Amino acid sequence: MAVRQRRPGTLPFLAALAIVAIGPYTGARAQVTARTMGTESRDMFSDFGYLLRSPLRADRTEWAVVGLSALGFAALLPADTPVDRWVVDHPNALVLRVLAPFREESGPLDRLVTAKQLVPISAALFLAGAVADRRGLREAGLGCIAGWGVSNVVRYATYAVISRDRPSAADGNSLAFAVPGGKWDQHSFPAGHATNAFACASFWNTRFDLSVGEPALYAVATLSSLARIADRRHWTSDTFVGIVVGFAIGQTVARRYAVREARRDLRARAELVAGAGASNPADRATHHDRLVGSRHVVVLWRASF
Repeated sequence: MAVRQRRPGTLPFLAALAIVAIGPYTGARAQVTARTMGTESRDMFSDFGYLLRSPLRADRTEWAVVGLSALGFAALLPADTPVDRWVVDHPNALVLRVLAPFREESGPLDRLVTAKQLVPISAALFLAGAVADRRGLREAGLGCIAGWGVSNVVRYATYAVISRDRPSAADGNSLAFAVPGGKWDQHSFPAGHATNAFACASFWNTRFDLSVGEPALYAVATLSSLARIADRRHWTSDTFVGIVVGFAIGQTVARRYAVREARRDLRARAELVAGAGASNPADRATHHDRLVGSRHVVVLWRASF
């Protein structure tokens, strides 16, 4: 089940998400209120808690995916040292030049998927949605913040238990794991940039139809993730785990929004049926007028099964 926002236009870069979501459309809008924003904010915290408790509800299929991901991580461990050595030996390689905008020393986008930029971007989307009366914008901001929050809890909980030397501090030893966790130089596993980036990209691309913006978002997330390998902050296997975890977080948050959208749709239809059965013609007309706007919103943000 997925909810898709059907809008014309493209998304050449992350900031254009707001332009796409604010763009003109046909149909009535439901007026945003403090109560609406409060409910939506509460949903965000609900998603946060749901994700943190999700291992307790995992079924066989989900644990099988976890197992396959663990095998993927193990399969990449032998490649960690050769990849890091190649990065050191080929500083001017084309692929590393492509990553330059996302790297620490040379890139203006090196913190794009960190709290310093990702959270303000998400907050701006939410506030823009409140001002412009766009549920989609508010969801885009809140869903990304929920994903980022869970990503940080998972990562720092892992860092507290397991340490792994970053490539820049490991002296070529990619298997420098230890228990308990260590300082910043031992926070290699898992890759935080990758987790944050794919949590939001996966959520946005699953929740909304962004046309060519969808691969653009994944491209930005991928480049942000690979730049950390180039900066020798994470091994290849760390980045793989970050991508998998982030993608799963984004997908889960998007499904939660889809369920809530489906419930709103069902409530609107039930109210429409109840209004059609009203005995007073004036009540029927009032009920119909009130629900027409809601139905326009439901059509715009419809659930596809």
